[in-house]
Amino acid sequence: MAEDRSLDDFAGDADADGGDGRGGRSDADAESERGEQSEADAEPVTATATWTTAGADCDRCGEPTTRRWRDGDAFVCADCKNWSE
Repeated sequence: MAEDRSLDDFAGDADADGGDGRGGRSDADAESERGEQSEADAEPVTATATWTTAGADCDRCGEPTTRRWRDGDAFVCADCKNWSE
């Protein structure tokens, strides 16, 4: 098993990039880069799980549950979810 590492190991050397941990980039630079990508360019996200206080039926077994996970095109309970994928 790999050795645990601190997040600081991935942040880079703050002294070498101006002390802000972002390679000397300003907030304005970062905002400008975000603004260049339009919503039309963004990839749609797919929900991997749902949670409801009232509960919903599992798409496979039909049992009510408050939390369901995506398994293919279905939202299923923990017992019906194929966890080996």
